[in-house]
Amino acid sequence: MIDTNLHLRSATPRDQEKIHQLFCIPEVFEYLADGKKPPPAIASAWVNSAAADNAKYGGGLWVLVDGADQCASGLVRLSGDDSGELELTYLLHPSLWGLGLATRMAHTAMTRAFAAGLAATIWAGADAPNTASFAVMQRLGMQFRRRVQYPSGAGMEYQMRTGEFDPARVEPLAIA
Repeated sequence: MIDTNLHLRSATPRDQEKIHQLFCIPEVFEYLADGKKPPPAIASAWVNSAAADNAKYGGGLWVLVDGADQCASGLVRLSGDDSGELELTYLLHPSLWGLGLATRMAHTAMTRAFAAGLAATIWAGADAPNTASFAVMQRLGMQFRRRVQYPSGAGMEYQMRTGEFDPARVEPLAIA
């Protein structure tokens, strides 16, 4: 059963260790970091860049937490540059896979970014074997963008442009 107190909140420096622990779960880093356990500096860099990404591009880093212990069970990130495109990244603790939470987290972040008018396109990519991630992108309504070659092998990217986004497509999560 899904905890009804699950919500997103902006990541803070206090979350770095919890985010790194999430990164270090083998099922997570298999695709996130090309099968290699990432160093703590990656979590630190994501948290540190989140505030700037939010201010400049409508992006940021949000952790999925429950109302009781505020433990980071997942995260969604929008990062960008001056191109008008934001990259969407999402991950969940494996115990929460298959419940629709990745789709809801991603859709909530996309709603926020498109509503702010700071992104023309949001895109996401995944390694070819990561079919669950492609399913999330398709449930979001994203369209195939291109085939890519990652360090660990072939992958694909999907995208959504502002005018294609339907904010009512997926039930959002609360952002606290």
